[in-house]
Amino acid sequence: MSDHFWWYLSRSTGIVALVLLVLSFTWGILLSTRALREVDRPAWLLATHSWLSGTSLAMVVIHVISLMLDEWVRFTVRDVLVPGSATWQGASRTAEIGTAIGVYGFYLLLLVQMTSLFRKRISRRVWLGIHRASFPLVFGLLLHAGWAGTDTSNRVYQAGAIVMAMTAGAASVIRVISPSRAKRQTA
Repeated sequence: MSDHFWWYLSRSTGIVALVLLVLSFTWGILLSTRALREVDRPAWLLATHSWLSGTSLAMVVIHVISLMLDEWVRFTVRDVLVPGSATWQGASRTAEIGTAIGVYGFYLLLLVQMTSLFRKRISRRVWLGIHRASFPLVFGLLLHAGWAGTDTSNRVYQAGAIVMAMTAGAASVIRVISPSRAKRQTA
């Protein structure tokens, strides 16, 4: 096993988590707007959205645990749970801010996931308000990856990050221009 196994695992699971989160975000918007209503299947979209978001959370947990197990960077429990506490040798201020954004993103992702699990026990208004936090969550984690990630100089990573940002941006535009369900029902 490589001396840097945990480091490689943390990097790869972070990237996979981000891809899954952007896909879940996009799926959720396609579900909520019914933008593909001629060909979509809401039950399939919901199941896929739930699977993508749950798997994304699992990848984030592995990402965080592997950062703590890595002996190269040496993140502590405090570093991964308290925003702004993580510092490491050679890290720029931007990387430290990016790491803090990642910690906030983890908490926000947990909140969105937990309220989704208890959706039937909370009001739709509360659930929707918290679920809308997915917009800053996705864009914040794109910043986290760009500012704290160590693969940002890799051309393949850069292309993937651009595609993910464009996908999240396009989905956001679809959500903004799509009429709400209430307006569609009265039309």
